[in-house]
Amino acid sequence: MKLFAAIFLPEKIALDCTREQKGVAGARWVSEEKLHITLGFFGDVDADGAELLDQELGKLRMGSFELNLEGGGHFGKTEPHAIWAGVSPSPELIRLNTHCRHAARRADIQMEARKYTPHVTMAYMKPKSPLDRIISFEQRLADWSTRPFLVDSFSLVSSHTKKRGPNMYREEATFPLLGEGVAP
Repeated sequence: MKLFAAIFLPEKIALDCTREQKGVAGARWVSEEKLHITLGFFGDVDADGAELLDQELGKLRMGSFELNLEGGGHFGKTEPHAIWAGVSPSPELIRLNTHCRHAARRADIQMEARKYTPHVTMAYMKPKSPLDRIISFEQRLADWSTRPFLVDSFSLVSSHTKKRGPNMYREEATFPLLGEGVAP
């Protein structure tokens, strides 16, 4: 199964995002309940690896913190394939990403080596979507931000491909952010 670690958005923040999901031809908008900040993508993991990863992710002892979303952009230099909302800079978020990378390494799971860019994917783009509409969306989001929201947990999520429509997500485990320091 494909696994990733994520912070799902609180309902009010997800609703703020869905209000911005308009005006881009060729966009397949992400539904409110699937909007999330990815902390780490682990790829295809077998059952034993998933169990070990679950144990390793659960070792983090860290307090809750606040985030907010701001601005936006797109992925894909020559052919945009996704548009996103940005996440305010946060050392705590970077710490969570680093923890996910270390947990994967301890579970003998190879993660992609790309630089971590915290974001919420708002839409996946169909090929040849009009670039001017994507740029208009980004300009509209340039001054946009959400109110701060509390991050008090993160999740290990499985992604299951469907024959038609978007992938189905299932939360496999939830890890509360309640204390300080990293457990051995």
